Amino acid sequence: MGVKERYARLPPLPPDVIRRLEGLGTLFQRHPVRLVYLFGSIARGDPRAADVDLAVLPEEGLSFRGLYADLSLALGTDRLDLLDLRSASPVLQQEILRTGRCIFARSEGERQTFEQRVRNIAREAQIRILAQACGFQWGLQPMGLRRDFLWSALLELDRVADALEPYRVLTVHDLETDLHRRWAAERGLLAGLTLVFQIADHILVARFHHEAETYEDLLRMLWQKGVITASLYDALRGAGGFRNILVHEYIRIDPARVVEFLGKAPEAFRRFAIEIREWLARLPEEG
Repeated sequence: MGVKERYARLPPLPPDVIRRLEGLGTLFQRHPVRLVYLFGSIARGDPRAADVDLAVLPEEGLSFRGLYADLSLALGTDRLDLLDLRSASPVLQQEILRTGRCIFARSEGERQTFEQRVRNIAREAQIRILAQACGFQWGLQPMGLRRDFLWSALLELDRVADALEPYRVLTVHDLETDLHRRWAAERGLLAGLTLVFQIADHILVARFHHEAETYEDLLRMLWQKGVITASLYDALRGAGGFRNILVHEYIRIDPARVVEFLGKAPEAFRRFAIEIREWLARLPEEG
């Protein structure tokens, strides 16, 4: 993703980070993890890579904080993002398999089973995408945009909004006393925000050839380019900072902020999906 703000104050990645990544097998064996995938800019071989993105399929009892701490020491950097594959959308799982690579598997059979399941879900989703796209009279013609990706991501965003709807009534007390509901709410918000920023980033890069400096810039530039309305931009302002809090400040997340965002997120996610579809429908078809 074309966002540079998260690690601006941290030292760059060690020059031997690839070598260190290749030697993590023993470390992963010590933790209850089943699969680990390297994805993102490092997996693509980008010499300008700013961080290490790892997608983890955990076993019961994994402490992501403990795994992060050990990885930080082994890799010599805090420029590290861990993604729980269980909470990743089918779209993101498929992208990880397509652009990344598995660097640890508890067993080869487990890796094959997981990857086949992701591909099966992707094929089923593609059928739904084409059927629903016809309903919107979309011509899925190549326009520099990956319309299949955008449509699939929008469908997933609708699903996240629906799943978050029951959590809108939660109070600060609910989150402080019920850890399971707190985790579910926070993971749901993160899943929705991740989709919003992935969609925004793809549109700005593929259609307008702009790379945003921050998550907030993604939203502002979508508004300035006429992709989303000013009212939707106002509703989503601050989402970039909140996303970073969800990712990087596990213990210090203020339940009041979570409750505040839960109250508006489902409707904001739905409006975002609607406005992106409407913008796509307005684009001229390319012959």
